[in-house]
Amino acid sequence: MGRLGLKYIIAISLCTFIIGPVYSEGFDYTQTQRRIPVQEEFGYYMTTVREKISKNWTPPDILEEGHATVIFKLDSSGNILSASVKESSGDKFYDESALNSIYKAAPYNRFHDGASRDSITVVYSFDSSIVSANHLKELVAESEKYVNRDNIEARNILDKAIKSIEGDPASYFLYARRCKLDKLLGDIEAARTDLEKSKMYKMAYDKRRIAKCKEALAEDETPFAYFTLANAYELAGDYQNAIYNIDKAISMTQLNQAYKRYRAELIMKSDK
Repeated sequence: MGRLGLKYIIAISLCTFIIGPVYSEGFDYTQTQRRIPVQEEFGYYMTTVREKISKNWTPPDILEEGHATVIFKLDSSGNILSASVKESSGDKFYDESALNSIYKAAPYNRFHDGASRDSITVVYSFDSSIVSANHLKELVAESEKYVNRDNIEARNILDKAIKSIEGDPASYFLYARRCKLDKLLGDIEAARTDLEKSKMYKMAYDKRRIAKCKEALAEDETPFAYFTLANAYELAGDYQNAIYNIDKAISMTQLNQAYKRYRAELIMKSDK
């Protein structure tokens, strides 16, 4: 897996690693002389928060760099009072994986005895870079460089990618890409064959993805688990089951409006 980054801040930047908090509740940033005491008071506490969240975050496989910021509020007992995505990555699954890790890590430690406040607001930044597991996507990106410039070379690269996982349903998107190149090269019969294989493998891949999401749901029934299952059904074109599962996610939490927005998207797609 590639780089993961975590960053947190208490008035001023303390470290850069994977995730990062900013304390703002009841803190006067205009009075610089009060910043150091806040750092000293909650510095160790935020180390424990960072450790718990980092253990509970699994970033989705992405080809490009991802970044999302989550804001959440903790009471003195370490319970979450509120949480939401402050800065979106532009990908709903990435955002939800970040937000989900905040909830999975709860409850957090209690504030130390004599803490000067009964709650804190934390801003955490989630960052990830290229994941090495995306080797096939990297080959597709390499192939794209040659499209319309040297289509034979572009196709040769895809041939290499397909051969490396021949028979694996995950190759469905490779066949779809090669189908387009077949057409550019004027090989209509090969294009037809690749299109049929792409559809066949995608159907098998969708079934596998749905089965994995169901297994995860059986192990840990959470709103996020229902969200990922809804997303799997959406990718398979099964909007009825996608809506059913996002409704389950919505019924389990009132804190996340993103699920309701996602439901609205599914309704629009299902009506087309």
